Amino acid sequence: MLKRIAILGGGAAGTMVANRLAKRLYKELKSEQVEITLFSKDENHIYWPGYLFVAFNLDDPESFKKREKELLNPSVKLQTEEVNKIDLNNRTLVLKSGASYQYDYLVIATGSEYHYEEIQGYDSVVGFYDEIHALKMRETLNSFSGGKIVVNIARLPIRCPPAPAEGTLILDDILRNRGIRNNSEIIFTTPINMIIGIKEAHALLINEFEKRGIQFVPYFTVASVDPQNKVIESQEGDKIKYDLLIGVPPHSGAQVIKASEIGDRMGWVPTDKYTLQVKDHPEVYAIGDATDLPISKAGATADFESYIIVDNIISDLRGEKIKKTYDGSVMCFAAAGLGKATVFRFNYTIPPNPPTPLDTLWWVKLMYNKLYWDITARAIL
Repeated sequence: MLKRIAILGGGAAGTMVANRLAKRLYKELKSEQVEITLFSKDENHIYWPGYLFVAFNLDDPESFKKREKELLNPSVKLQTEEVNKIDLNNRTLVLKSGASYQYDYLVIATGSEYHYEEIQGYDSVVGFYDEIHALKMRETLNSFSGGKIVVNIARLPIRCPPAPAEGTLILDDILRNRGIRNNSEIIFTTPINMIIGIKEAHALLINEFEKRGIQFVPYFTVASVDPQNKVIESQEGDKIKYDLLIGVPPHSGAQVIKASEIGDRMGWVPTDKYTLQVKDHPEVYAIGDATDLPISKAGATADFESYIIVDNIISDLRGEKIKKTYDGSVMCFAAAGLGKATVFRFNYTIPPNPPTPLDTLWWVKLMYNKLYWDITARAIL
């Protein structure tokens, strides 16, 4: 009997799962036994970390965008009609047209969504979390001649947790190279008491901040932005004047998760931290940004998770009871300015031990930006 596997979301997580499943299933099972369909509301696949480089005019946005169809194994069916609702009890996806798709297994890879509109005046910021704001930041920096710069994380969790610190350190080097760092002030604000929520990573980054004279302001939960008077105000009552405001917007789970009432209040999907199954639905898995797991929302996280999900679906198709478990592994190359980077590698039980930033790791990070398409997205390894 034909088994139908639906993958909801065409970003890094969904694409990796689709390609790994296709390679394994069509090699180990007859093709007429399995159908893999990936549902993506966007025909383009975005490599989101690339916008950090776009914002600083280090690369072009087209370098981080490809057609989803080009990345998929030919045996994977691509459906670009938007899914409006997930009916977990009846194993059904309801499409925008009203049509439905019944599945035997579902992988939820719906990612994160940004909500600049949640905070008054926040749509005035520049940033490096999407193409519009990255291009706006690139244009603004071209004419920036010095002043007070605030880098603000609005809410947590966020996609790619090291990115705000990466951007801050790159910015510092760019201002120095242009000879305007001495007449500029950089302030980094966040709702928590750490630059990134892992103490070992925070220790390395705060050391970099202190060496460079970057001010760290913890427990700053932004309430509003006044773009006319250039003031950002926190819920705690603090106000900071700025000449340039770089913002990381509030994130949430996807609208389809909220509409389907299967997520928490922020739209993150309740997920078993070891099996990656959606709670109470063993035939449904969640991956990457979509989950409520206490780990980084990053493509590297999804990469590790994808092996577990693929192995467990195949085991179930074979009637095997053995389940592989995810140990929380994450690995991320993080820029520590222009020309240097470190790496954060950790899991649920072992904290990171990041090396002193090296130029070789910077080149590894740049190389990975190019290799992502052929190695990671296509699931070559």
